[in-house]
Amino acid sequence: MIKLLALFLILNVANAQTVPYLLPDEKSSFEHELMAHLKKAHTQIVLLTPSLNHPAVRRQLIQSVSKGVKLTLITQNPSDDPLKLVAYSGVELYLYRARGLKDTLILIDDSVVCHASGGLNEEELSQKSQNVVCSNEGDFVQSLSQNAQRILMRSHPYLK
Repeated sequence: MIKLLALFLILNVANAQTVPYLLPDEKSSFEHELMAHLKKAHTQIVLLTPSLNHPAVRRQLIQSVSKGVKLTLITQNPSDDPLKLVAYSGVELYLYRARGLKDTLILIDDSVVCHASGGLNEEELSQKSQNVVCSNEGDFVQSLSQNAQRILMRSHPYLK
């Protein structure tokens, strides 16, 4: 039994992936991977971003919410897509005003995380140079999940 557990642990660590993207050069690869992860979501998506204006991401988020996935959206700018998403059941919109948000963090089922420098705007992703990292490494996901929970505790619901 211990040998099987050790083998499982080795395989689990070996299968963990961290994939860096340099935008705008690898924008289509990043968007493809992000859409695939959003489509596979089962329970919860936490999206922390200074601004959100990306029609393809919005459509996929709506599809995920319609399957019963809970969406927690934390933003500083509640215009554009956040206001369109808040109308759906299963979407919670929070405003974070304590400090300026500079990065985007996407947590999917506490198993995958994507971190981008900047907002999740289609125009920004196409024009500005930024680094994006997506990972399913357990420690990395857990660490960023804890950070997102701290920010959520300091946020206020958009609709009270």
